[in-house]
Amino acid sequence: MALAGLQTDLLPDIIIWDEELHNWEIGTTTSSEPPAGRLAIRFNTATANIGLGNLELIGQSPSGGGQPVNQRIYRSNGTSWQRLAGTMTYHAGHSHIHFDDWTVFRLRRVLQGGGVGEVVRTGQKTSFCILELRTYNSSLPGYNGTPAYNSCGNVQGLRPGRADVYSSGLTDQYIDITGLPEDDYWLEGEVDPDNLVLEVDETNNAARIMVRIGTPPPPQPDPYEDNDTKAITDARTEGAAFSPNLGLINSVKVINGLSIEDSADWYRFRLNQAGTSSDFVKVASSQTIGGDLDLQLCNSSGTVIASSTSTQNTETISLNGRPAGTYYARAFPKSGTITNYTLTIDPAANRPPTFNFVTPAAPGVWTERAYETVHVTWYGGDPDGDPKYVSFWIDRSPTTGPTNIPLNGYQGIPGNDYFANLNTAEMSLGRWYLQARATDGGAETIKWAPGWFTLYVKGDVNFDGYRDLLDWRLAEDYRSKPVNTYPEGWATILDIDRDGDCDQYDWKAFATSVGKE
Repeated sequence: MALAGLQTDLLPDIIIWDEELHNWEIGTTTSSEPPAGRLAIRFNTATANIGLGNLELIGQSPSGGGQPVNQRIYRSNGTSWQRLAGTMTYHAGHSHIHFDDWTVFRLRRVLQGGGVGEVVRTGQKTSFCILELRTYNSSLPGYNGTPAYNSCGNVQGLRPGRADVYSSGLTDQYIDITGLPEDDYWLEGEVDPDNLVLEVDETNNAARIMVRIGTPPPPQPDPYEDNDTKAITDARTEGAAFSPNLGLINSVKVINGLSIEDSADWYRFRLNQAGTSSDFVKVASSQTIGGDLDLQLCNSSGTVIASSTSTQNTETISLNGRPAGTYYARAFPKSGTITNYTLTIDPAANRPPTFNFVTPAAPGVWTERAYETVHVTWYGGDPDGDPKYVSFWIDRSPTTGPTNIPLNGYQGIPGNDYFANLNTAEMSLGRWYLQARATDGGAETIKWAPGWFTLYVKGDVNFDGYRDLLDWRLAEDYRSKPVNTYPEGWATILDIDRDGDCDQYDWKAFATSVGKE
């Protein structure tokens, strides 16, 4: 009896990962969020488990309009118990079941001094298929525990250190801002707002970031002022705190929170090696209204040697072939004012990181879109010991070029995560090849996975996104033939009941679903 008293529940602790909230934009509602075309703020959502144990949610037999869900609580002695924890519902926009009322998002007023005011707009409570898509913290105990949660079936969840990510383009990732006055607001996300899940801490379920809706306010001097001219910048102490005379840059330098409240900002820096094709100077602003930010690169005498003056507020100048020496970055508004921008100087002197895929392995994998994820694993490092970040891209052929598509939510992942599960809900059907771009902030390594992944819908042999009579007419001649004579992938596509084989029960279900039986 004394030993039994020492057993403890290993509870999860779910939070909103505020870093992902910074991936927001002003956009509109889509056709799956009728009425389409309403002005909206769209954002990424990530929920992470920082607790001692797994979040595990198990769908039960449907009852009435929903599917009851039990939460399994694991204990320190290896046993577990279950409790009722809400419902799951089939989500037509995503084509799989979701755990209901998982997140809610609000816009709040910003009070004087940065305080948090009342709610002015609220998005609808959002249901999620909860599964492991990213690493939040691989050092947490239980990170590599079991089981894993990699599909949108009846068992969903997160192990400690894992996170689920929904990108801004997915259905319901928005708050309607039609008619909302221009101002700064707090964008606030809360996970499990109804406290359906039993967890360690119910007080850390919300996170918020400040966003700007509308024309920005007048710019204010930033800590690097005064740096309006070359002469002023030259006179500042090299390398001192908040000095625009930055000194030697031999690793990536990023300065946030800058503004231009006069004609220009000058930054002096030195390079100790010639630049390569991976090296650059960049200014970027998330400001969408009221100003056009441009950039010039000047030599040691202040003469302009390169410019980037697009109509966008991200401007990049390559350092490729620029010899070692002194340079200046000059940021200036072509029009309007710039209230918030970031300066990045990415020099030479970095050897490229190493990167090698483990999965998807050759020849490839068949993956049910919106129901399964693509499991990606890798290994590698950086010869200089610099932090490495990995971004994933896809294409219809394994050729690097302008047709490569960046995967939203999978850019700048820490290289030592060594895994990511790609959410397939936003991808088109068919065969894809996966590219990784690994960088330490300077040099970049690009690799293609040895295996493809092909996205499909059950019963949809013509890959038009629907299981219907057209598919039946294409497939019915194979009903009496051996499975090994089916076209590539059909045995998987026609495994309607997902039991690992294609048999008479699948054909019967197929026929029933398209009205043939």
